[in-house]
Amino acid sequence: MNYFSKYRIVFWIMILMIVINVSAFTSFFVYYKANKASVADTMNCNGTCRFLDEQLSLNEDQSDKVIEINKKFREQTEPVVAEIKKTRTALLDELALEKPDTNKLNKFTDKIGELQKVLQKAAIVQFQQMKLICTPEQCMKVSAIYSEVYGCQKMGQGMGKGVQHRYRKGQGKPQCGDMP
Repeated sequence: MNYFSKYRIVFWIMILMIVINVSAFTSFFVYYKANKASVADTMNCNGTCRFLDEQLSLNEDQSDKVIEINKKFREQTEPVVAEIKKTRTALLDELALEKPDTNKLNKFTDKIGELQKVLQKAAIVQFQQMKLICTPEQCMKVSAIYSEVYGCQKMGQGMGKGVQHRYRKGQGKPQCGDMP
């Protein structure tokens, strides 16, 4: 075997390796671009969409709509949540002073209250949109999930036997937010 044929084999092996590497990188980037949108939706969805999908047994169309509803909700509320954190930090900084200004503290708490109101309204819109895409059985489950998230108890739950006598004939037991 002469000198040139020996290097010719190495040359063709190198060409083959280059072709394999280029095709692997090309395949990776094509696959990445094709799935970028679905990966972004999955990342935006987090565990909330998967949880709702499991709990409500959503079909594919409903699941897509839930993803869109949650995406809009997050887009609306993320700046508000950031502003609440910023205002709370300012409130705590003011409280840390030797003589905090009560006017500033009142302004901070008022601002936090207004921002919480914006969040609550966004949650109401989200809940109403969820109810529109759900079946009646799924709506009941959505209501139960929201009740649990807000720390409210359903009718008759969480009340011991000692309170049964207080609510007679058609008055019903107190709902979330009712005073006993």
